[in-house]
Amino acid sequence: MTLRTTCLVAATVMACSQAHAAEATMSINFVGDWCYSSQEDKTTSYALPSWTEGGRCTKILSIQPEVFYGEGQNCDPVDIRFTKKVAHSGAAYTALVVAHCQPDGPVVQGKRLTFEFYRYKGRLTVTTK
Repeated sequence: MTLRTTCLVAATVMACSQAHAAEATMSINFVGDWCYSSQEDKTTSYALPSWTEGGRCTKILSIQPEVFYGEGQNCDPVDIRFTKKVAHSGAAYTALVVAHCQPDGPVVQGKRLTFEFYRYKGRLTVTTK
């Protein structure tokens, strides 16, 4: 009887902890508004507004902890893997993000995409994998 109760309690705790698992969120190192700089193939480069000429932005990529949007789509992170490399000149941050993305406009099914975000100081590159 005690073994059955212990197993039942353990199964309940496991089920509840999985049901309340934390959602994937972007690191504070990426959060903010980023100004478009250039694009080459599947990689788009951005800079912080303070790193642009006169602080002017075109094509803003806005990254919030729960969502990022710009370039005509809204994306909700599903899975994120972060890495950090530190050197004497500063820290570089990488996030491999799997996200559910929908185009702007009428609601459609959307699709799952993978992105690599790379930040070094005031620069950000986003590569679609």
